Amino acid sequence: MLQCLAVVLEKAVQQESAFDSPWSIADAPPDFIERLTGSIVGIELTITRLLGKWKISQNQPEPNRDGVLQGLRAQGTHRALELAESMEKFFGK
Repeated sequence: MLQCLAVVLEKAVQQESAFDSPWSIADAPPDFIERLTGSIVGIELTITRLLGKWKISQNQPEPNRDGVLQGLRAQGTHRALELAESMEKFFGK
């Protein structure tokens, strides 16, 4: 359970750090964290092949895609800006 909690902590910090008011695991009640980590099953995999697939709102109307692009730019992180740039190239903007 402690190993799962460590992964949850690491991922929460990683994913929330881009926001002005990031959520912290310390904000959650201890019983919630206990239930959360009790529901997680950790596994280790050896990757032998990796195939990628784009899911960049290509099935959405242009105004929705523009909103996604604005949101990514507003985040301002390297990853978000890189994704926005890739989307713009894909959609010919």
